[in-house]
Amino acid sequence: MSPRTISETEFHAREQELLNVARSLVENECLTSLTIDKLVAASPYSKGTIYKHFISKEDMWMAICNMCVTEIHELFSRALSFKGSSRERVLAVFVSYLIWAKLHPAQLFAVLSAHSPSVASLCSDDRNTTHHQLESDLMGLMNQVIAEAIEAGDLVLPEGMCFEQITFAMWSASWGAMALIMSKGHSCELNQMVLERESFTNAKLILDGFQWKPMSQDWNYNESIKRIANELFQPEIEALEKAGNPFIFV
Repeated sequence: MSPRTISETEFHAREQELLNVARSLVENECLTSLTIDKLVAASPYSKGTIYKHFISKEDMWMAICNMCVTEIHELFSRALSFKGSSRERVLAVFVSYLIWAKLHPAQLFAVLSAHSPSVASLCSDDRNTTHHQLESDLMGLMNQVIAEAIEAGDLVLPEGMCFEQITFAMWSASWGAMALIMSKGHSCELNQMVLERESFTNAKLILDGFQWKPMSQDWNYNESIKRIANELFQPEIEALEKAGNPFIFV
């Protein structure tokens, strides 16, 4: 008897199911310990079936990364719908990224791992193409709000700089704070750090450094953060509360 042929919709649904199982394994362990054999053991599917979806463990890692970036894109898009100044909307992006990281702490590092050339070289062309498109889409969202800020007179692009450099500065400041604090281990110095406070301090330093108006001394951004969280991300805030990892307003 020949094997049953499944539809494209069924195939996609099965891949999503496998990715959900894989992501739960990442949260319990880490990305680099996740193998095809572990996914076989944790799912109802054979190794042959799983290899129809992922050509290697690295391809599976990239698929997890792409799923994460898709979620982050949705949160960023929601953040940029905030009714406020361009700087408040950028701050909403910081809020959304922090919320996602608190909901998926181990996967924050999984996204970075996918940037490794050794991972990309063992992935399918389609998976790599999807990854590049997703990252380009994220960059496009940020470039859009930067362009709007310049047009509104809230921001003057520093001489010799491009939009991508501003986006990179914001991304590295946000990711760096989260990565260092969330992986602090037994560091006495980092144990004194509060994730939300340090993340928003970095945001203030970066945005004030670019002279992005209104400047922090001219606006109560703590109140903006509360509005952003309550108006846009209430389901995620409640999920964090339920998980015992509440969002801390500072």
